[in-house]
Amino acid sequence: MILMAAMMAGGCAPPPVTPPASPKPLSSDGPAPPAAPASSPLIGADVARVQWDVAENRAQCAPLALRSDGGAAGKARAAQFSGGWAVAFDLPGVRSAYGFAGPGTIAIDAEPDAAQRARLTRQWPYMRDLPTLPHPAFAGYGVVGAEPYPADNADGKGLHSLAYLRIGGQHCTYNVWSRISRAHLETLLDNLRVQD
Repeated sequence: MILMAAMMAGGCAPPPVTPPASPKPLSSDGPAPPAAPASSPLIGADVARVQWDVAENRAQCAPLALRSDGGAAGKARAAQFSGGWAVAFDLPGVRSAYGFAGPGTIAIDAEPDAAQRARLTRQWPYMRDLPTLPHPAFAGYGVVGAEPYPADNADGKGLHSLAYLRIGGQHCTYNVWSRISRAHLETLLDNLRVQD
């Protein structure tokens, strides 16, 4: 307050605040994902951006964030993914309860979208299209180890659910995980957004 009064008394007004530019789509393959309302900041965006800024895979793997985490309200923190970036969310008593990552790229990441879809379809027991992300966007998922959810726990409650995700215009295979439930993982997938 004293600094502000001194600046104004000396004729130095603070610089005007310029609103941020509108997000630009990363790919011409499809429409840009809808923007979150100004009153609802994206969850994990700041942590993802800081990690992405120093990641080796910056050119191939844009940072992500969440419009919603399904009400889990975890505490975001940086996580390590070799050659890439990650955001993990901790809950009381559960470290890395859920999160998302842009891991380092490997040779197979450069293959065309159709080959990526075929690879994930072969690898994972469940597939899901993700229409709110630049097209084509899809994920293969299940229990860690590419296993189906067991018949006695089809909701995956308390299991380590994992998805491998491809997004149009990006050249990496993102990871998204939840130790909460299958429905929570699916909520995360449906609420991911690409940062501009």
